[in-house]
Amino acid sequence: MDRALGLLRLIAAGPVEGMRLSDLAVQAALDPATTHRLVTSLVRNGFAEQDAATRRYVLGLELYSLAATASNRHDLVAVAREALRRLSAATGDTATLCLRAGNDLVCVDVETGDFPIRTLPMDLGSRRPIGAGASGLAVLAALPAFEAARVLERNAPRLAGVPGQDAQTRQDALAACRAAGYALAPEEPLGRILGIAVALSNRRGWPQSALTLSGIPERFAGTRAAELAALVIAEARAIEQTMWRIPDANRHNSRWSPRAGAARPAPAPSADPD
Repeated sequence: MDRALGLLRLIAAGPVEGMRLSDLAVQAALDPATTHRLVTSLVRNGFAEQDAATRRYVLGLELYSLAATASNRHDLVAVAREALRRLSAATGDTATLCLRAGNDLVCVDVETGDFPIRTLPMDLGSRRPIGAGASGLAVLAALPAFEAARVLERNAPRLAGVPGQDAQTRQDALAACRAAGYALAPEEPLGRILGIAVALSNRRGWPQSALTLSGIPERFAGTRAAELAALVIAEARAIEQTMWRIPDANRHNSRWSPRAGAARPAPAPSADPD
């Protein structure tokens, strides 16, 4: 299973036209026969598709179905949609929502502003290790110390190439984030994009996502960084309050309304305490 999931991640990170079987085998460090067997299983289950003309592999729509189910579990994307629009409209910069997936953050929504120099630190569906960028720093700072240490240990190989990941610099950044209530950090290695991020927690106080506002560094000069941070914090706290007020019985519902006069089915009981 680990190897099959690794192949899925390689396909997701590959070119838009898809990945060749030989390239998948090399990058996954698997022999061609094993790679073919695993990819064939992924295709059979709808998680990957093979282009009939090029014979390259792309992600299958079954992943979209699972992603939609995961989104409904939180209902966070729908709640945060207007917050992203307000932030981008008020600032002209790019607002991003990322959800935590294990030791990573996955970008699930982006709203670009109208400032002429537009920034896009993450594409929809892309992921980054927790600890990288403003969003990763914000979530790391909100985690309990033991969990933050565990995440950093597991992400160490991927964080090795990220600037500012030596122990002292990282601790200083975490302390500043906790003191200020938000993270201010480069969103990509060369520092051409700066981000202000705030972690969003569930009702148990566990960080599950990050709301980020990104732009060129000049956009965060002087007192504007604190002003922008106040906007992001206000939107993040409003999203949290809305999520916390949603009764468990109202979760897992579809987002389209029933026909006029039609009886709405009773929501299924939820086992998710968040």
